[in-house]
Amino acid sequence: MSPTVFTKTRSEESKTPHLERAPTGGIDYDESTLWRKKPLTPANLLINDIRLEQWRPDRGPMLEVKERFASTRIQDSAALTPSSNIIKAAEAASNPIEKQRFVSLEEDFGWIRHLRLQRRQHDRFDDGENSAKVRWIHVSSKFPEYLSGFLWALSREHAAGLSESMTKLDHAIQRQTRFSKHGKYFYPFCESLSPSLQETSSPTSFAESTPCSDNYPFLIACPFLDWTITHEKIPPLRFQVDRREGFASSRASCHSLRSVLQYYYRLEDTSDRERSQVFSRHKPWNTNRDIDLKARQWYGHYPTGLNVDEIWILAIDAEHIVTFSSNQTWKARSPPLQLTSRIADVAFRGIRNSFFRTEDENASRGQDKYTAATHALASLSGAVGMMHRNFWFDMVLPLADRYAGLLSHLQLRLHRSPSTKLVMDLISCLDELNIVIQLTQQQVDLIIDLEMLLAPASAPPSPVQRYAPPAYARPVSRHQRFATSYDNPPSPIGPRHRATYRSLSSSAMTDPSAQLLDNLQRELADLQDLRDNANNLVNRTIQLVNIRLEDHGKAIMVFTIITIIFLPLNFVSRYLFPTHPPFPLLVTFVTLWTSMADQT
Repeated sequence: MSPTVFTKTRSEESKTPHLERAPTGGIDYDESTLWRKKPLTPANLLINDIRLEQWRPDRGPMLEVKERFASTRIQDSAALTPSSNIIKAAEAASNPIEKQRFVSLEEDFGWIRHLRLQRRQHDRFDDGENSAKVRWIHVSSKFPEYLSGFLWALSREHAAGLSESMTKLDHAIQRQTRFSKHGKYFYPFCESLSPSLQETSSPTSFAESTPCSDNYPFLIACPFLDWTITHEKIPPLRFQVDRREGFASSRASCHSLRSVLQYYYRLEDTSDRERSQVFSRHKPWNTNRDIDLKARQWYGHYPTGLNVDEIWILAIDAEHIVTFSSNQTWKARSPPLQLTSRIADVAFRGIRNSFFRTEDENASRGQDKYTAATHALASLSGAVGMMHRNFWFDMVLPLADRYAGLLSHLQLRLHRSPSTKLVMDLISCLDELNIVIQLTQQQVDLIIDLEMLLAPASAPPSPVQRYAPPAYARPVSRHQRFATSYDNPPSPIGPRHRATYRSLSSSAMTDPSAQLLDNLQRELADLQDLRDNANNLVNRTIQLVNIRLEDHGKAIMVFTIITIIFLPLNFVSRYLFPTHPPFPLLVTFVTLWTSMADQT
């Protein structure tokens, strides 16, 4: 699959779903007095429905991601909070402080309740516009108070259970928040927010028939790597700009983007070391015209920096899920360089094509239906695989290739002229590789914990090895896998009535979580191989530099001794006694030396 050209005309941009204009008659949320008091407005949300669609008459129905406009789902009067809702919010807690807090949440985020699904789509014949399998809401800003607002507005639990879930959410945020010189962040975690005493759902709730209902709600926070450009050259954001994003202070609760060095050196100022990043030093497009064309076609910019972003996943119930990440709307949606596009176009389709081709096939396999837990795995796959080739083979200049390219360049310098500067460059690259490996290992541990959280109590998951196997037991390399696939072509996907979209993932596991874990462990093995190679290069360079320094020391010592011993005594005598004639012994020695030289 060849990447799509980044540059677009105005007519082409008008066809992009994000850039479509709101229907006629919509209100201006920036000018409305009621909406300006809200922390969030419908303009800051991206709403997608995962539902069965039959877009091709000759194929069966397939799960698709269909974008919805918030302005068409929320009425103009939603900014007004009914008095009955305020009374119910006050009755949800017995503590006066919690009562006041719930009332404030209802006034600020109560309008989000209009975004709940009216009914769940059960089969392909249920084609109503208000039905879907899962409703996915994305917010392009990371404020922890938004988590409480969405959990309050989208939950459909009784008062006691909701109050306990809100308390668990507050405790999770407080325990997992870390502070640094570069802003707040979450330590990677996944935690269930379900009440300890499960209560009977309301008669209008349809969450009883969905699988894994005891695990909801749950919260996931995971860091992931993403590319960027020089800070001074970042274009302005296109849409979904939060009004609070521009106010950065030490008291702000926003979790901001950090560079890969700021992620690890959280108490140090790394501004003087940002230019020494691997992404800043390794620029293959300067010497390779083919890579230059591919990079400009794929990215639209030259990726000269590596950032660490966070994704928060709040699964309310089996039908509603909310994700949070930083606003990266200056990047393109085609090819999918934004997180939401990557999840919808790559991660979701990879899971769907492998496990959810048709409803009949799922029933024959005994698989669960597509729920919010499944979409949480798809969101994690899109985030952690943002810079990895194992998650998408069509990617240009993935993470491992950048480090491998710089190491090959440093190895060439080693063969030409080893030096102490080369040792420092290798150590800098090795240090950054260790940071990336540590972050990837945290992602692997998080996915294993998520598997244990989502596994039913009747069938606990088998113990999974948390760390990557040794080098001799690691998965085969990408080139070996390609050669194997060429020698043994895969079998066809299935009968003609099924969809024939090719899978976008490289592994074929039994469930989405195992597939995600397998892809990430393969990338971890590749990064560990690069680290071993960098270690060997450092040791070899140090040895060669020491040998050269030893040889230089010997040469200097010999030169010094020879210079001192064979220093002309005449020069010494002339310097010490400029008015006296030369010593007779010196004259005899010089005459003898000259005669011997003439004879030879």
